[in-house]
Amino acid sequence: MLKSSILELSQRQNAAGRRYIKWVVHEIQNDPTKWNKNGISWNEQYVNNNIESAKNMPIVVQFLDYNMSEPWGHGYLSEIKDNEPVFEDSVVVGVTDNAYVDNVEVNGKTIRALIAEGYIFEQRYSAFVDWLKGEMFDGNLPETSVEIGKKKDSSNEVIIYDGGWKEKGRVPMIYDYSGSAILGIEPSDDNAVLLELNNRTHKEKKMDKTENALIVELNNKIETKTNEINSLTNKIGSLEKTISEKETEISELNSTLTNEKNKSLEENEKLNVEINSTKTALQERESEIASLTSEINELKAFKKSTEDKELVAELNNSLARYTDKEKEAAKEKIETFSAEPSREKMVTILSEINSYITKTILEQRESKNNKTELNSAADVYGDILELNNNGDKMPYEDLY
Repeated sequence: MLKSSILELSQRQNAAGRRYIKWVVHEIQNDPTKWNKNGISWNEQYVNNNIESAKNMPIVVQFLDYNMSEPWGHGYLSEIKDNEPVFEDSVVVGVTDNAYVDNVEVNGKTIRALIAEGYIFEQRYSAFVDWLKGEMFDGNLPETSVEIGKKKDSSNEVIIYDGGWKEKGRVPMIYDYSGSAILGIEPSDDNAVLLELNNRTHKEKKMDKTENALIVELNNKIETKTNEINSLTNKIGSLEKTISEKETEISELNSTLTNEKNKSLEENEKLNVEINSTKTALQERESEIASLTSEINELKAFKKSTEDKELVAELNNSLARYTDKEKEAAKEKIETFSAEPSREKMVTILSEINSYITKTILEQRESKNNKTELNSAADVYGDILELNNNGDKMPYEDLY
């Protein structure tokens, strides 16, 4: 007879974080004279009658190690509550998606069996999936074990067997599939271990290995894990010491930084006081400068006004000795002089008038055909003296 085992662990994922899996739930004997070592004989009709309960049943594992990589059994059965088993240390690692009856070849032999398909939560149990892949790669197909119980929401308080319960050849007729466990131990027979819950009987099957051998194996694994834990504990102790030292260093650095920061704040406060004092003094100086600048500008304006008046008066005094016709030579400059008086403009005005007078004298002399040498300064100036309408002699220096 064949063991119930995992047939396929696919590389594909039918959804994110889920690993497809296919396995034999149990063999179907279809003959009450044939049974597994648990005394169970499965009938295909009854299997099909109850097959819906196999869909969505949990895939469970009792992990042997804290890394949750290697399975052991169904889990510790802590109590029976309302005729339902309570497993304290097994976890759900996946769920059954589909279940059907079919012929399947296992280890070179074709059997009639209940086959299930589903998926494992790989994102949460990646180490376990790695263990499964490793076992199957080595040709060690992990065994599975089905769990059944009383029919839910029925008047039956127990599993109903065709012909009643018996030690050998009992045929489950009315029941529910409640779970399928992936095992890491050898089952009690060639088929998967079957865990039954019945109010009349509850047996825990023995394993092929002796209890002493199992205890030795467990002790070895416990010792290995204990050594790993001790090693990790030592590392943690070393790390905690390092952390403590670093925390001390950080505390000292924080204290130093705090002192430096306080010192820096005091210095900054002093500098701010000095800066504010300097700003106040600077503002006062700027105010004084602005006041003095205003006074200077007023004085400059007054001085310019006074100087302008003096220049206008001086020009008028100088123009008084000229005739209106002579002043016509610089009429425009004379009219605009008072708007912006300057000594340069005054000199220009007088020069233009004197030039006009000189030109007039020369023209008159030429018209009289005066034969006096043109280069004779005495004759030229004589003509000038004659043209003075006031009857006074004009000083030589007033001509230019």
